[in-house]
Order: sequence, then structure tokens, then C-alpha cells
Amino acid sequence: MGAICNARAVICIADGDPASALDVLQEVRDITPPAGPAFTLVEAHLLAGTAHLRLGDRNAAAAAAEAALATAEPDRLIFPFAMTEAAELLDALPHHETAHGALLADIVDLLRGASAPRTDREPLSQSDELSPSELRVLRYLPTNLTRTEIAQELHVSSNTVNTHIRNVYAKLGARDRSAAVQRARQLRLLSNRPLPTSSK
Repeated sequence: MGAICNARAVICIADGDPASALDVLQEVRDITPPAGPAFTLVEAHLLAGTAHLRLGDRNAAAAAAEAALATAEPDRLIFPFAMTEAAELLDALPHHETAHGALLADIVDLLRGASAPRTDREPLSQSDELSPSELRVLRYLPTNLTRTEIAQELHVSSNTVNTHIRNVYAKLGARDRSAAVQRARQLRLLSNRPLPTSSK
């Protein structure tokens, strides 16, 4: 149902009626629980942001873009941003104010047509793809947080974090934290930025 509402919103925006698009998109947020289909919610936030831009409300547009990034972050959903041609909307978001800088950098690179960094190694096979929980832990590996601190950030046990890190290392073919981060950046699973000093 949410996907149908999103499609109706796209038509409203194309017809020059962003106010009606916002009304339709409110239905998506009403009928889709916060833990519901992330793709549908990300798309709805992006369309709402575009509608706000058309109405000249850059603050509301930026808030919608931030909501889209927050919803997309756990599973690193990038496709909805490409599908909705969100480059103009993301420009309305002050990049220094977002809590999702790494994901935003990857999305902007993709929307600008930047190719993935070349690597001599093959991409991950389907059996080696990281699970959403492993991706959440991976996000913290470039930081200086210890495994215990990562567990606290994610509200899980240290044993859970240790298990996910072991799985990440195995799937990425890495022996330590910095090697895992380097490989993850090659695969564009993490933002391609200088590696900070991190604990192992």
C-alpha cells in the first residue's frame, strides 16, 4: 500500500502539485510502522523532501532528507536516492549538520556518477554478503570505539559484537580491524575516507 501511495505522490509532483503529494505521503507514514519496509519509508521521505523543495520550504526539505538518511542508514539503502533523483534535495541538507555523513558521501558520489574504487579482488559472493546486523557493526570499525563501546552504542551484548566482527573479518577476508575497514571501503560498504587510528 505504501508503494502505491509513493507512486501517487510521484504523479502529483510531476503534475506540479507538491501540496497534494505531501498529503498522499502522510498516508504512507501513517500506515507504515517505523520498523516497516525501510525502502518504502526512505522513498516517502525523499519524495516529501522534493515536494517541500517545490513549495520553497528548504528547512522542511532538509529535515525530510535527514529522515531518509536515518531510515536508510541501518541497511545502507542507496537505491531509493538514485531512483528518486535526490541530488537536488540532498543539496538542501547542510552536510556538516547530518548525523549520516559517511552514507551521504557515498550517495552523493553515486549520484554524481563516481565509479567505485578499483580493486584487484572480486566482490563478495552472495553467500559472503554482510547481514544488516554485521553492516551496523562494520559502520563503527573505522572509529576509535572499543568493542564494548560499540556494543553500548548498538544496545547489544559484547558477545554479539564479537560474533559480528568475527563474521565480518571472515567474509571480508581480513585479519584485523584496519584490513576489514580497507576492504569494506574498496567494496563501498564504508565511506572512502582516511582511516583513523582504531583499536583492534
